[in-house]
Amino acid sequence: MMANRTVRDDVRDILGMRTRAAWLVSGLFAVAISSMAFAADDGIRDIRFTALAVLLILGAGSAMLLAPGDPLPARFAAPAAVAAPLAAVLAISQLPVPMANSTQIWFLGAGSAYLNFLCVRGAPLWAWTGVLGQIVVSTWWTTHTGQGWRTGVGFSFINLTPLLMATFFARVVRPLAHSILALRQQDTDRAAAEAAAQAAQQERDERVARLGSAARPLLEIIASGRPLTAREQNECRLVESELRDDILGGLMIDASVGAAARCARQRGVAVVLDDGGGLDEVDADLRQLVRTVLRDALDYADGGTITARILPPGRGTLASILLRDNGELRIEVEASGAVRSDLDGRQDVREAKQDPRPAG
Repeated sequence: MMANRTVRDDVRDILGMRTRAAWLVSGLFAVAISSMAFAADDGIRDIRFTALAVLLILGAGSAMLLAPGDPLPARFAAPAAVAAPLAAVLAISQLPVPMANSTQIWFLGAGSAYLNFLCVRGAPLWAWTGVLGQIVVSTWWTTHTGQGWRTGVGFSFINLTPLLMATFFARVVRPLAHSILALRQQDTDRAAAEAAAQAAQQERDERVARLGSAARPLLEIIASGRPLTAREQNECRLVESELRDDILGGLMIDASVGAAARCARQRGVAVVLDDGGGLDEVDADLRQLVRTVLRDALDYADGGTITARILPPGRGTLASILLRDNGELRIEVEASGAVRSDLDGRQDVREAKQDPRPAG
């Protein structure tokens, strides 16, 4: 059975974007961006717009570490891309003309930084959209403030270079990352399969050892030519039934179920076990639940026949146990882990017969 991963691996695992070091770097980035934004406040008309721009960029940057999916789904990539030009609108609208210093366009470099990682996360078109949006905002502002459109293009166009490098880097790294992740998953699946095979072999060895300890004395008596006593003949029948259970019962059988089946047969109960394979693909807890229900049913039976079947994989019902002895009792274990029987319904009927008063 394949190992189930609770967290899906993606390129973040290869680049270490889920590690403490990544969050440390992200924290340093947040400190640096905040320091530049609030230190270069000469001539800023309303610092609150700057603070909002900082929050937008830091939020989009955190999404590069937290957002699931590979490649990054559009529902996460699109807001991250829009955050860069939107932060540029908020911050640039409060700048003096001319600017006091070049640090006041901190938002262009900050936005470009996380947009580079947007390429690595498999959304290069959204990353380029974000950078081009920054260029449009900068050019519009310098044009409408009399600084000329070339000025806006000049101090924002430079961010295309690192984004171009990030695009080519992603084209090379992402296929390699997927190959590494596939190999890692193959190793995990192979280890799980080997562990399952080893556990199954160990269980088979235990069954052979139990049957050997029970059958060897009887085989020695048969080989000696001495007639079997009535007790020994009954023991032969029990051993034969246990061997049939091990062959047909499959994963239903463990030491406790085997012992309960032997005791039931000694009380005169005919026991039939049939494993259709449904237990092969369930977890250990559900498998143990089926064994517990079967063991309780075997302990409950005093006579008649008990037939336990494991249904094939993919059914809503995992196990069905039928007891026949002056009537029928069916017990079913669902794939969800619920246990149902018609015993409750019978109890309701008996209570209604004992209390004939009308309801209400």
